[in-house]
Formats: sequence, C-alpha cells, structure tokens
Amino acid sequence: MSVFAYPSETIREAEKPLFEAGIPLMARAARALANSAAAILKSDHGQVSGTRVCVLAGPGNNAGDALFAAATLGRRGAAVTVITLFDRTHDEGLAAARSAGAQVVTFTTAQAESARADALSELSRADLVLDGILGTGGRRGLPEHISTLIADWAPHRTGRLIAVDVPSDLDPNHAGAGKRLHADRTVTFGGLKTELIDPRVDEFIGTIDVIDIGLGLDPGLATAELLDSDDLVTGFPRPDETAHKYSRGVTGVLAGSEEYPGAGVLTTTSAVNTGAGMVRYLGSPLVAEFVLGLHPEVVSASGRIDAVVFGPGDPEPEFVQGVADALTGNHTPIVVDAGGLDMIARAESMAGTWLADRPLIITPHAAELARLLSRLLGEIITANRIGANPIRWAQRAAELTGAIVLLKGHHTVIAAPDGHVVLPEPGPGSLATAGSGDVLAGILGTLAAITAAHGRYDSDDRTRPPREWARLAGLGVLLHNEAGRRAVTASGFADALAEVVSELIHGVD
Repeated sequence: MSVFAYPSETIREAEKPLFEAGIPLMARAARALANSAAAILKSDHGQVSGTRVCVLAGPGNNAGDALFAAATLGRRGAAVTVITLFDRTHDEGLAAARSAGAQVVTFTTAQAESARADALSELSRADLVLDGILGTGGRRGLPEHISTLIADWAPHRTGRLIAVDVPSDLDPNHAGAGKRLHADRTVTFGGLKTELIDPRVDEFIGTIDVIDIGLGLDPGLATAELLDSDDLVTGFPRPDETAHKYSRGVTGVLAGSEEYPGAGVLTTTSAVNTGAGMVRYLGSPLVAEFVLGLHPEVVSASGRIDAVVFGPGDPEPEFVQGVADALTGNHTPIVVDAGGLDMIARAESMAGTWLADRPLIITPHAAELARLLSRLLGEIITANRIGANPIRWAQRAAELTGAIVLLKGHHTVIAAPDGHVVLPEPGPGSLATAGSGDVLAGILGTLAAITAAHGRYDSDDRTRPPREWARLAGLGVLLHNEAGRRAVTASGFADALAEVVSELIHGVD
C-alpha cells in the first residue's frame, strides 16, 4: 500500500511534543531496530546467539537507537562491539550496551593507530553492523578518519549493514561512493524521510523498513507518495451495478497519422482495454480504418468526450486544430504525449492556449523533457542533466507548465505543480520497447475520462486537486507495469490490459 514521505523537519517537529510529554520514542525505535536486526541474523545464521554485532556510534540520537538495540541483541547472546567515532556519544545508550556485555573501541582523530586497527578488525569480522554515525541533522561529509575506515573496510566486508534512520552522509550530490556506507537495509522511524526516496541514493539505502512510533503524521504534509501494486488493486475505478457507458467515461484519442498509423492503433487499443465506456477516435481517416478493423466498438463520429489523449504518432495539424476548437472553453482533461509536447514548448505560457485551465498530464521521457525545458527556460538542458536528478527536473517542469509531469524511466517520477511527487514502483524491463509509451498514454486517457465522468454523475463538481491527478497517473503506471509483466511487445501490452483490467473488475478465480 502507499507510503507517504515527509521532510525530516516535519518528522522532528512531530516528535517534539511527544518527547516533552515523556513518550518513550527512543525505546520504541530501539525495540523495532533490534527486531529487524535479529530477523537478519536469524535469516543468515539461524539464531542471534553467537553472532557478532558491531555499532558505529556517532554523537546523536540515532546512535542511541543503535546502542539500545545492540544492548537487546547482547542480552540475546550476540557478541557486541561499539566503535565510538567522536569525542561524545549517547551516554545512556552506551551504558546500556556496556551492561549487556558490549566491548568498546574508541576511535577518534586523537586516537593511536592501534585503535584504528582494532576498529577495522571488528568491522571485518562482524556479521551485522549498525550505522548510527550521523542522522538527518548531521552535516554532509564524514570526517576523514571515518571515511578512510569505511574505504579500508569495504574490501573485507562480509556481514550485513543496517542504517539507523538514514544512512550516514546520505548526499546524492556527493562523490566518493567508496568512502560511504552502503546499507543492506535502512530502518527509519516515525515516517519515511524524503531523503530516502531520491533514486540517486538507491545504492546506499537498501530495502527500507518504516517503523511507526506513534507520531500520527498528517499525509497532507507529505512531499511524496510511493505506490505499489496493492494500490492498483484498491484504487482502480470499477463500475458499479448502476453504471452505463457515459458514466464509465468517454475517451477521445488523437493519436497516429498516415506516417505513423501504429501509434493510433496502440493508443486506442489500450484506451479500449483499460475499460472506457466509449472510445472516440479523432484523427486520420486512414488510421481510423485500422482502428475500426480491430475494435468495431470505437466511434469515429464527433460527440461528447470526458478526456483526450493527444500526441502519439504525430497527428496531422488539421486534426489537432479540430480537437483544439472542440475543447476551447471547457475543462476536459488532456493527456499529452510524444510529439504533442512540442506544442507546449512552442507556447510562451500556458495562459491563453487551449491547453490551459484544465487538468493536464504530460508524459515525456528524459530527452523530450530536456527539449521542453530548454525552450521554456531559454538555456540548454540535456537529457543527462534530467537523468542525474529526475525528481528535481520533473518538479521544475510541473511548476513551469502547471501540468502533472510524468517523467518516464525505470524510476518513473510524477510531479504536481505544487512540488508533490508520486513514485510508482518500477516496472519490468520488458516495457522498454517501441510503442510502450503509446500504450501508457491510452491508459492515462481512459483513467482521466473515468475520473471526470464519475465527478459528473456523482454530482461532484468540485475541482480535483493536482495531487489527485498525480496519484491517478501513478495508478496508470502501475497498470502499465502489470501489462508489461504479461507480454514483451507494445501490442502485447495493449492486448494484455484486457486481462489485467478484467481481473481488477471481476476478481481472479
């Protein structure tokens, strides 16, 4: 199910009144950390007793979490060593670890070389290491004696590493990965931190366990939402027994051209198979013949539309103008993909265009977004720059265009104009094939049409906030992912949608 990510400052502010009220937050965190550590030790070694655990202890509260957890592991029979790396650490936690039998190695810049050798020896033979060096409030960059120790330990590391709350020195812009800790698991407390969702830090965090310690965070304060396949099962819009074709949404498809007819077929097929009440094809008569030959239920006559998919296959200008005229003055949602993005880039602003004042989802890959931003910003933005920081650039594009920006890639990033981000779980590698984006566009168009139609027939005429549209786009990506697990070509994905959607609506026998 979905998980919300919050700025570290938001989580710290939520902790303050509970600390002041005497709520034992550290005890809760340490108990959960000890349980997670014990599970790893049991998985790797069959038991906790007899294993070796090492704590890298810094000066803050995350060191306290690690030390108290290590004390629990020590009482369960683990041999614990604490390596203190600064002139101070969490005194109560250190005392608890000592009372449970922990040995202490003091290794600071003032210590002799023998202490460094002892620290390296303990790390190299540890079955599990707890990284409690620096937390979210720590400054970027580890002191030289620590980074050198980490680099020397890396070739000899045989055990697992758990990062406590966040991996120390978690800076996506910092080079020197060899002198940084690479966690197998990050156990974070209170809520998922925004720092942990950046795709650039994946190699440092491992799997993430989010431990609820009773903060009661408001999802409205979240900066991001992570979606998985369970969200698709619960969030897919299913028709009820009173549904009819118009209440299920009418998807307009302006895709394909005489030069690229296949894009029109793929986009329309995916719109049909995603469960639209009706699909209208709005483009070239030549492409319409291909579409109707495969899907006789598609309508090519003009009429009511709840959402439009525009752009795949570079539709001819006369059909673009026809759709623009039909949509002027209303608020019909639009999904813009591929060649349609150039129309946005050529507009000096969104105001005054037929794309303005409506829900708008754009679906570029990195190169397409680079071209769009280069025109909007008046400077050269490259695909490499986009790939180096996809969240930031998707947010920038959403801010500039007022659109929901779905930046396609292995880690698809969806940004709303207010900066909120939706991150669907990655899909299979089979999706990286020609025409896959056309299929996704058709999915998004139909989900938008269903949503718009539901609003009308449920007497819900409120304006849906951009975050809801961003989440809807995330569900579309998850549906695309599931189709990608059942086929290896774009036409196969479009066909597989019928089976996936049937299972979502009717269930699996």
